[in-house]
Amino acid sequence: MKTLAAAIFALGMMSAAQAAETVCNVTVNATDPDPKGLNVRATPGGKVIAALVNKADWIELHVVGQNGDWYAVDRASQVDNNRMGDDLVMWKGRGYVHKSTVGLSGLQQGTTIYFDHDVKSRAVMKDVEGDQATVLLGCWQDFYKVKIEKGVGWTKGVCTNENTTCS
Repeated sequence: MKTLAAAIFALGMMSAAQAAETVCNVTVNATDPDPKGLNVRATPGGKVIAALVNKADWIELHVVGQNGDWYAVDRASQVDNNRMGDDLVMWKGRGYVHKSTVGLSGLQQGTTIYFDHDVKSRAVMKDVEGDQATVLLGCWQDFYKVKIEKGVGWTKGVCTNENTTCS
């Protein structure tokens, strides 16, 4: 009976953790400087299931969710400018990367930063300079929560190209 109660409790906790995950559909860059590669984990803080080693220009990850300081990813692509847009999918599955290991190159020139993750919300900054330090704070569907010098807000207009300013 205690085993059944423990199993039900564990399932309830797992469902609560999954429910806390925000759904996202964004692309970010691997920024982890570790030469052994970016660790993809089975669960937030869990067992390493892949180590993504950059062998070309940079690695882009598709983020499908956020759970606290962890981003859920379902694929990683090796970007190689010599392949002319034909990026190589280097990993597919479901895993987590820590927020400290991913980021953005900047913003698209002239983008708008919103108060909330909705283009109908109040614009807090318009016609924003693209070539500036941009910190990724989170995601919500196809919006990025970012911090730039002038403040914090939500946008769709980010740059993940490591070789240009997306101007």
